Amino acid sequence: MLNYLSAELWRMTRRRTACLGWGIYLLLTFLTGLTLRGNPPSECLQAFQNFMVIGLYVALPLADWAGGGLDRAGSLTNEVSFGLPRVRIYLGKLYAALLVGTALFLLTTVAFFLGALSPSAVLALSREDRALASMALLIAMLHSLPRYVGAVSLAYFLVFTIRPAGAGTVLYYLYIILGELTLAAVRVMGMGVVGDLINRLAEMVRPFLLTSAYFVYSYGNAPPTLGNSWLTGTLWLGLTTGLGLLLFRRREIR
Repeated sequence: MLNYLSAELWRMTRRRTACLGWGIYLLLTFLTGLTLRGNPPSECLQAFQNFMVIGLYVALPLADWAGGGLDRAGSLTNEVSFGLPRVRIYLGKLYAALLVGTALFLLTTVAFFLGALSPSAVLALSREDRALASMALLIAMLHSLPRYVGAVSLAYFLVFTIRPAGAGTVLYYLYIILGELTLAAVRVMGMGVVGDLINRLAEMVRPFLLTSAYFVYSYGNAPPTLGNSWLTGTLWLGLTTGLGLLLFRRREIR
């Protein structure tokens, strides 16, 4: 698996167009932070917490970078014909996406604050204020990282398993933009037992929406805990990976 993972990471770095695209993304992140230069560090931190939702939207191009378009290139056919286990193929590309995604997550943070904060603004803070700001940033990152993992796993599952090409992209963005909003807004009235059942199921699902750390929905208006964020990421990773492996094992590769 380690050799396969290394090969996948090497393959990803050879796609120059994708690397250029991510370089532009980091530059735009830096410029976004630069618009906040001169604001108090607390405002920059709040702006970054709001900005972090972008990770749910870049999860799809990241997943596509790791595993998309393989049938068109013939690589997936060659790997299966060569006798590589399908579990290794699926997980190797997913692990590559998650590793590179974690690196991009950290680089996004660095790029944003390089633009937003000047060294003098950081040095002007007291040691206690710097410690509090660092802790708040760490907590925000720990909330977001597992949700990004879940989002990348969902995006990878859709890109890898759904044909024709491009359908997975459409489904992913429809779910993130409209699907989760719909799930958050479900309120069935006047349907008796059936309506009550639907409402209860919706209430069970809402705490595990990928967007619940970034958008305040009406159920309690309480922000998710760290435990909820990590449980959410774990559930999305486990469910999408299990279903992806099941479908890939039964899929005919030509």
